[in-house]
Amino acid sequence: MDKHERETNIAGGVRPIRARWVITGEMVLASAAHFGGREEGSVDMTVLRDPKEGLPLLPGTSLAGAIRSHLADVLGGYRSDEHRDVALFFGAARGNDEGSQSPLIVFDALGKIPEGLSEEIRAGVAINPATGTAEAHKKFDFEVLPAGTVFPLRVELIIEDPGEEGRTLGLLVSALDGLTAGEIALGMRRSRGLGAVTVRRWKAVRHDLATDRGWIRWLTSDHEKPIGDDVPGHATATEAVRSVSPSLKMECPKDQRRRVVVDLALEFVGDLLVRSPATEPGAPDVGHLHTAGKPVLPGTGLGGALRAQALRIARLVRQGKGDGDLWVDRLFGPRLEGEDEEAANNTAAASKLRISESFLANGAARRQTRIAVDRFTGGVVSGALFEEAVQCGGKLKVRLELRNPDDPEIGFLLLLLKDLLSGEVPVGGAVSVGRGILKGAAQVRWSDGKSCRIEPGLKADNESLERFNRLIQAFWGAAPLHETEVRP
Repeated sequence: MDKHERETNIAGGVRPIRARWVITGEMVLASAAHFGGREEGSVDMTVLRDPKEGLPLLPGTSLAGAIRSHLADVLGGYRSDEHRDVALFFGAARGNDEGSQSPLIVFDALGKIPEGLSEEIRAGVAINPATGTAEAHKKFDFEVLPAGTVFPLRVELIIEDPGEEGRTLGLLVSALDGLTAGEIALGMRRSRGLGAVTVRRWKAVRHDLATDRGWIRWLTSDHEKPIGDDVPGHATATEAVRSVSPSLKMECPKDQRRRVVVDLALEFVGDLLVRSPATEPGAPDVGHLHTAGKPVLPGTGLGGALRAQALRIARLVRQGKGDGDLWVDRLFGPRLEGEDEEAANNTAAASKLRISESFLANGAARRQTRIAVDRFTGGVVSGALFEEAVQCGGKLKVRLELRNPDDPEIGFLLLLLKDLLSGEVPVGGAVSVGRGILKGAAQVRWSDGKSCRIEPGLKADNESLERFNRLIQAFWGAAPLHETEVRP
């Protein structure tokens, strides 16, 4: 062991740095997102902003945490114990005194909202599954950034051992390409479509710090813009890194995640109204929800409708075993009841079912006037004339993702999917007057890599139908579920 190596093994020593990778990209919000700020102002939850510039702020800690979680899923599967390579790459987890400093540096990012757009207000509300109406004192407002908001992404990777460079970079690009593929969401309500992102124009540069020239090149690089416009952008982080070092053999890990992915192609039969308050004089009393200037079906709205229908299905199918509510909690996550925060935290669990937020296409806005009629007199209720701007027709694409499923859970999802494609799961407001009816087709990708298609009218090939029946029978015949298998 030489003198330099001995110095790095004692307290206060300096770790060896042989090279430094700088990787940048443009991260764009594919859906609205909420990065939590202070609870002050006209809404319950505001967006986090930089105190100096006043611009939306994405902390590097939040981005690093999301990337770390994604890499842990890739290496070990969903909800598995964290793989040892994750700690080696990101540093020891909180509470673990062993381990080294992370070789990865993730920078804060200031967002830029597209011209003509601004922050939006979303309303959150808890729906009583029995009555289908909003629960008392369960409404709150939160601020979101619109889809299209751009954040400059920048990470730097320190290489201490050149012999491990290919392996370390393989871990990094596997994590970063999760952003490109839209598999990493950021901020609040990620399981219901908020915070979806994608990254474009990946660039990379390597500074060889084993040479004087490399050190000078890194020290004199622009801190605000470390990679110039002369460096071409690439579609993925993997391509950007390979363009710098074509001969480097990156060891990308095998993906250990198990999931069933359902891509839905849906269209509305009639009108849709997801209520959003009017913000301009002369506008209708209530309009349909828009983000980035486009009509949208929020994942929270679709998720609430699916949960209510799932409860009806589970209580019917599992009536003899009395565990229908637990199966719904297992799929969608437990509802947090009561006002005891500590008790709520002890029963909280993330939803296994992920639902995307979707833009509507080929639809049209229509203004309607409605009145309230007195049931006793048959006359108009005084002061009960109001206008609504509904979305008439339209097509949309929705992705459902069931993570780490077993056969009974997949069978449960198939029963729910059948009702959705048949128009039995209305979404949005005023469903009692025929609004929010959806119909369409689905492409199902199984965890083994195979896929099948469900055509309109629930038509599928014989092999797929046999698989559907087997999985649904697994849900019917599953052993009684205990509360300990749902809540931690």
